[in-house]
Amino acid sequence: MNSKSILRISCLGLLFGLVAASSTAFAQQLDKVKIGRLAFPAMGSMLLDVMTERGIDKKHGLQVELVSQSAIPVYYGSLVNGDADMIIGGPLVFQKMFLEGVPLKFISTWAPLDVLAVIAADPAIKTLADLKGKSLAAAVGSAEYQVTAIYARKLGITPGTDLSVVTAAPPLARAQLEAKRVDAAMLWEPTTTLALRDNSAFRVIMTGDGAWKAIADTKGWNLVVAARDDFLKANSKLLPRLIAALQEAQKFAKDNIDETDAILVKTLKMPAGIYKAGVASGRLVFDVQPIAAQRDVLKGMFKVAVDTEYLPKLPSDDIFYQQQ
Repeated sequence: MNSKSILRISCLGLLFGLVAASSTAFAQQLDKVKIGRLAFPAMGSMLLDVMTERGIDKKHGLQVELVSQSAIPVYYGSLVNGDADMIIGGPLVFQKMFLEGVPLKFISTWAPLDVLAVIAADPAIKTLADLKGKSLAAAVGSAEYQVTAIYARKLGITPGTDLSVVTAAPPLARAQLEAKRVDAAMLWEPTTTLALRDNSAFRVIMTGDGAWKAIADTKGWNLVVAARDDFLKANSKLLPRLIAALQEAQKFAKDNIDETDAILVKTLKMPAGIYKAGVASGRLVFDVQPIAAQRDVLKGMFKVAVDTEYLPKLPSDDIFYQQQ
């Protein structure tokens, strides 16, 4: 081998070494964040799956690890015990957790109350008021149940007394209604769209948005993003990038419905076309905003929870994150 060949090989080796070093350096620059995710089709899961499948998190200098849970109580517990740095959940659930001493803060909105619905098959049951003396299958620990329960109380129905409540996550609640073991089921997207598609007798008798407007005459939020206080103190600089990544994922999901549908078929085993149908129905809506823009709306929700004696008191303003 002559001297020119040796020099050429040496130069190529140096080049590959520089590329490898640059790739390693780039990987090391990604800020890691663990976000809780429900392992079944749910509003909190879908946008996260779009973000990670499309690599949108990495585009914004983040490495998002999705921490999947199959049960709602365990899911909320993942924020308490530190398995997740942040999760998507109900503002009134987080209000209760905050009052119980869980160090968390709201960082952004996620989904309005359009995603919540109560459905029934009996044509005599036209509204939630018609469920007095009857039965409802619902995920009792969920954000959606809290809104439904507050609305029921406004109608003069006390869940557990005037209304029998069977604890069931949306897929099981739907199955209970199919089997006629309950009179109604509380669902959220995409399960509502699945149920309405598969059974023509099912009808929506309560929408989350309509219920909250009857309660408070204002818009309400079904889901927000809350993060652990210790994580926020150590990683405040990544939050603008995270919110930007989520907003980009939201835009992609809105502008590329068929491709998003395919992603969710893969990651959540959703039947093809269900995401698309949910969006067309107007129920499946995402709206990620920095939390500062919605503080007053959320404070109104907190007040309703206290006024209806659903929760004992208002949280302090420390529940809202302020960018440093």
